[in-house]
Amino acid sequence: MLKLNLTKIDTNNNYFYNNLIYLLNLNFDSILNNVENYVKNIIYNVKKYKEKSLLFYYNKFEKKSINKFENFIINKKEMKESFYKLDKETRFILEICKNRIEMIHNEQKKNFINNWKIIEESGNFLGQKNNSVERVGIYVPGGGALYPSTVFMNILPANISGVKKIEVFFPQKEKNNIVLASLYLCNVERVFLIGGVQAIATMVYGNNIIDKVDKIYGPGNIYVTLSKKILYGFVGIDSLAGPSEVVVFCDEYSNIENITFDLFSQSEHDKLSQSILLCENINFIKNIEKSIKKFIPFLFRKNINYNSILNNILLIKIKNKNEAFNIINFISSEHFILNIKNDFEFFKNIKNSGSNFIGFYTSESFGDYSMGLNHVIPTKTRSRFSSSLGVYDFYKKISYLKMSKFSFEKFFHLTSNFSLKEKLFTHSESIKIRLK
Repeated sequence: MLKLNLTKIDTNNNYFYNNLIYLLNLNFDSILNNVENYVKNIIYNVKKYKEKSLLFYYNKFEKKSINKFENFIINKKEMKESFYKLDKETRFILEICKNRIEMIHNEQKKNFINNWKIIEESGNFLGQKNNSVERVGIYVPGGGALYPSTVFMNILPANISGVKKIEVFFPQKEKNNIVLASLYLCNVERVFLIGGVQAIATMVYGNNIIDKVDKIYGPGNIYVTLSKKILYGFVGIDSLAGPSEVVVFCDEYSNIENITFDLFSQSEHDKLSQSILLCENINFIKNIEKSIKKFIPFLFRKNINYNSILNNILLIKIKNKNEAFNIINFISSEHFILNIKNDFEFFKNIKNSGSNFIGFYTSESFGDYSMGLNHVIPTKTRSRFSSSLGVYDFYKKISYLKMSKFSFEKFFHLTSNFSLKEKLFTHSESIKIRLK
């Protein structure tokens, strides 16, 4: 059996929460700061030199010699060809999952879109309406793994929300059939084989071929995340996504191998991914530890799993369920797996968690791929104040007011005097002048 020391803490320790804060993988911002000057330099060059800089950085990083920007562009015809190069089973999987994700987000739109209007007896019109963001940029992560599922999770809500212009950036050295096929199913017109800081900066500043976008969506590595952080304000962003994370709460009735592979499915994303287990039963925790050591040598991505578990796994012994939901809400994780008796009764107490998977049969993977939930979820405690990506992220609300003469006369003194209390005198004058 593999020798591997797993980090364990106990709520009986007087310094439990101090230890928990220290052990939670919350230092992502400090990692970002280490590469800030490097990222800012690339942003500056992309802003100044436009597509010339993209050719320069591509040739530098990929050690190639490309001198035509057109080499980065994949059109819809090529995406369609990629789709039909796939075997029938793969095409079937993509189509079924795409249709289900689309269905769920269409239902989400029905429940979200509510353009309201109040018509008062005085003749006032007050209201709010939803307008979709006009131009968006979608970043599809490349690197060591392929994410057609992320294509669906980002582009389908944009389509459903009525976004007029979608520019897609996908950093791949070579054309990849399964990702290009998923883009084809999403009716994307073109995709740019550009990634990293230069892709994010291009979305913000544009060039002679690519228009600026209004908002950027899609996860990426630390360079992509920091670029979004630096450029926020010049453009809207979906979120600052850190490494993936899961909290699993189980009891002595849980299946040990199920829980083990729930932890593995998170740790295989990235060596910085964090898997956290809570349980009242110390013997169950010990058995989980044995199970992890038993299976990890046989995993396909065992090197990533090993480093993630070595540095970031956390096994927490708790006293009772009341303690559990306090800790879970404190951690505010991206994913939460609940595998105990009376699960829904317990789930009523959960307030801070991005996506939740309840019961024996509910692997997180169903949420990632096939059931229709969006898997772009806030990380690093951000589920305290934000939600998973949805159609609502592709809309902005605008308010409006049209006043009648009767209402003007009714609220004239009230509003004018209030503005004087704040010493904003021309606010008051802008009302008084209308009396003339």
